[in-house]
Amino acid sequence: VEDLRATADLLNTVFAHDPPMGVSHLAWYYHQNPTGRAAVGQAHDEGRLVGNYALVPLRFRSATGPAIVLGLGVDLSVHPAARGSGAYRRTVEDSYRVGTEAGLDGILGVANAESAPRMVETMGWRMLPLLASRLLVATPGRHGFAAHPVNRSLLDSNTIQQMLPQEVPVSVNGHGATWDSDHLRWRLGRPGAEYVVHERDDVLLVSTTTTVRRLRVAVLLKVLPRRVQTDPIPSGPLAAALATHHCTPLVLHWGANPSVRFRRISIPHRLQPSPLVLVVHPFADNGVPRFDPGALSITGFEFLDFDAY
Repeated sequence: VEDLRATADLLNTVFAHDPPMGVSHLAWYYHQNPTGRAAVGQAHDEGRLVGNYALVPLRFRSATGPAIVLGLGVDLSVHPAARGSGAYRRTVEDSYRVGTEAGLDGILGVANAESAPRMVETMGWRMLPLLASRLLVATPGRHGFAAHPVNRSLLDSNTIQQMLPQEVPVSVNGHGATWDSDHLRWRLGRPGAEYVVHERDDVLLVSTTTTVRRLRVAVLLKVLPRRVQTDPIPSGPLAAALATHHCTPLVLHWGANPSVRFRRISIPHRLQPSPLVLVVHPFADNGVPRFDPGALSITGFEFLDFDAY
């Protein structure tokens, strides 16, 4: 079992988190996920932790094929003193070992545009098609949403179960990350995060805010349909709910969600976030991959599906 204190120290050394990352965050992320504990690859030199790569289990379902469980790769780090020693490769290869033993089908990584080619070229991973960032156009009006700031009282009550009594309907095409009330409660419990759940009879939204060039921006983290949709939900009313609640006309979304018809405007260059790239690596049994990475299409994946916010 990994030493979370040593892991936190390594991550704070490498990434200079401010405020520093604590053990409580790692316990939440690595140990409390209802889909399963993280499989953590590590490298040690003379008994000291010098490399860490955690695979957080996420289940993906498809209407046309079998479900797969991928380890979302997070916290890939190598101590500065160990760089150039092979610790990077040892860490990643150890994550393959522990991930395979944990029953994961492979790894899904969210990388920036600079690091993704390295993972493809040196580790043999596959890069998936780029997912879009967009500023959403709000449709004027109230649109029937009730806002619920996420706090301990909400997390400890049965409100989330009532909001989402069954698993979110699966994507018609491709694979989408699965969500139910247990997963939502866990994800909303991220230590230190500030979320709002916006509830309407047909859909739940999860939002937060950020600041870009001194401008307040509402961020649409996740859209969760509460029933099967015959037609995609227009994004205008969703953007309006966030714009009204967070008192800003700027509403940002990233990713893919087939249940939404997005209407967007071009993002000014100074507001554009760094491009994010999905990369994937299948685990194998006796040389046979557990899934075909060339046939994998991720059609349901947004900010709340990983740890950007």
